[in-house]
Amino acid sequence: MHPLLGQHNDARMNVSLIMTAVQHGATVANYAEVTALHKKSADGKLCAARVRDVFTGEEFNVRAKVTIIDS
Repeated sequence: MHPLLGQHNDARMNVSLIMTAVQHGATVANYAEVTALHKKSADGKLCAARVRDVFTGEEFNVRAKVTIIDS
């Protein structure tokens, strides 16, 4: 059996997903950490996050229709 048969290259898939998102207007960040989450006052759903660039210390808000929290 071929040694690569059935293996999945998750790094290549992630880069492909990022490139596709950028082509559709997304802005991507690496080495960034969430410092706060913002909720809509009307329904309490998450709508944005405060993010800090780990290298520069710059902070900015990121708005989103969907939020996935993962560690």
